[in-house]
Amino acid sequence: MGEFDDIVPEFIAESTELLEEVENGLLRLEQGNFDQETINTVFRAIHSIKGGAGFVGLTKIERLAHKMEDLLNLIRGGDLQPSQPVTDALLQSLDVLTALFQRVDEHAAIDVDGPIRALEAALSAGVEQEVKAQYDAKDSPNPKSGLPNFQVSNYVLRAKLGQGNLFWIHLNLRLIEKRGLTPTQLINEMLSMGELLDSIVDLPDAGNPHTYEVAEVSFDVLYSTVLDADLLSAALRLEESEFRLVSEGDFAQNGLGEPAPPEEPSAPPPQAQPQAQPQAEAKPQRRNQPPAAKAEAQPPARREQPTPAVEPPAPPEPSEFLTLTLGSEVYGVDILSVQEIIGLPDLTKLPRSPNHVLGVMNLRGMVVPVIDLRLKLRLAETVTDPVVVVVRVGEKIMGAVVDGVNDVIQIEPELVQEAPDFSGAIKRDYLSGLIRHDDDMVILLAIDRLLAPEALGNAA
Repeated sequence: MGEFDDIVPEFIAESTELLEEVENGLLRLEQGNFDQETINTVFRAIHSIKGGAGFVGLTKIERLAHKMEDLLNLIRGGDLQPSQPVTDALLQSLDVLTALFQRVDEHAAIDVDGPIRALEAALSAGVEQEVKAQYDAKDSPNPKSGLPNFQVSNYVLRAKLGQGNLFWIHLNLRLIEKRGLTPTQLINEMLSMGELLDSIVDLPDAGNPHTYEVAEVSFDVLYSTVLDADLLSAALRLEESEFRLVSEGDFAQNGLGEPAPPEEPSAPPPQAQPQAQPQAEAKPQRRNQPPAAKAEAQPPARREQPTPAVEPPAPPEPSEFLTLTLGSEVYGVDILSVQEIIGLPDLTKLPRSPNHVLGVMNLRGMVVPVIDLRLKLRLAETVTDPVVVVVRVGEKIMGAVVDGVNDVIQIEPELVQEAPDFSGAIKRDYLSGLIRHDDDMVILLAIDRLLAPEALGNAA
């Protein structure tokens, strides 16, 4: 790895595309022509800019993006309407944010306090006082927790504690580099699977970012994700010593109350047992109600037979998935949808078809459309020796081009974890879950939903 400063141009280049997404989304908000996906797209783009800027030390970009994220988070949660003052403040901030990227070496001359004040005014005027109080209340860790001095609003912290898991991740970038990841790749992977609620970068020479090596930098993150510890470890190649789960009690001193979660999860199982006990006690009462001369034991015995005869449902059978690779990631496709695997044949291009539709092939007399999964999922292009996985989608046969196939694995359904809502370029609708297999995180593709538009369209 070279100097730390080498990362800044890479971050700026990636952010240019994100700024375009933000502008398009905010214009739709201003016109009232938007849906929840528009808001989520703008939020993800701003969140990515904030996370990357914090990592490379561009503090003005981080501050402004963070305040824009606050408004978008409230819009996303339904507590703030995208009124004209709100969209005006966001568009004004976007102009300044764009200028900050275009004039990185002139940050001192660019004012961010004005747009930040406009954003704060729009937030204050547009939300309930109670919500604003929760947003203004900054929760920092309990000193006994051992966490770094993260700062996060009470509003965000409560929401994330209720939606998934919080982790403290401490990264030594020298070790990350040894695992074959650049810092930018690492940040992008984290942002694709969760949210960076706060981060603290330990720069060895804050006065001159041109003089220190990436390997000297450490990075502490308060990270929100639906992944459990095993999947997070596999996805980010983390060692056990580099992260730990954060509980409500770690922030208890700042208004979240005494740490109740360790006790609450154990509450449902004890409740389930008392619910069954009254049913068992009620049956003797019903047996005692009929006169002894009429019923003896026969009718009640017939009533009781169904209860002991009811057996718990059999556990679901393991499912089989074909694992395949796209870049460095491992994906899984339900083996029942796979017809065969072949080399990439000669293809006939289709006019006016999307880029990811490579063309059609002749498969034993059938005209079969061929889709490049890498392009369909908006993944980076690489030079590979691809193969075609022939799959059935509904009544259609299609070919999916992948980098390679591995083997067939058995998966216990109860071990499949829900895919995160913050899944980056890959839409959550295209995923059926995540699971850890051996040392890999396998991303399970819902191939029927992923390729349905092509199966129903002209390409098929």
